Amino acid sequence: MLEMRKMNQSRGAKARGSSLIEVLVSILIMSFGILGVVGLHARAIQFSLDADDRNRAALFGDELAAQMRLARSVNLSAAQIDTFTKRVQGLDLVTNQPNGSGLPNANVAVVAGATPNVATLTITWRHPGQPVGQLSQFVMDVVLTDEEIT
Repeated sequence: MLEMRKMNQSRGAKARGSSLIEVLVSILIMSFGILGVVGLHARAIQFSLDADDRNRAALFGDELAAQMRLARSVNLSAAQIDTFTKRVQGLDLVTNQPNGSGLPNANVAVVAGATPNVATLTITWRHPGQPVGQLSQFVMDVVLTDEEIT
């Protein structure tokens, strides 16, 4: 009878120890799950910022295409392209100070195409969170019809 009590006591001690290990393992698994959710949230924010920048670049491209249609030519003056570049970079046109409405670290290139009514607009930018050397790019061909030129 004494041996049975000792066996029951030792089983109870083992059960209590295994319960503690089970709790610690479940906390560890929960911690990895929470870290995964935090990582997912960070990536979602990054994708959202990238989508916002791409949308802004498309709007700037449409604005330049409208300027070309108003000028009735894909060849804009250097002053017009310089003003447009400042807007894309988010610089105030009077003070040249950042106003926060442009793309970070942006550059603009406008190249006339082989045909007279075509130009290619390229806007490149690098968000501060992107690694150095990794650029985002928006490329747009502007084609003016004969009716838009005359």
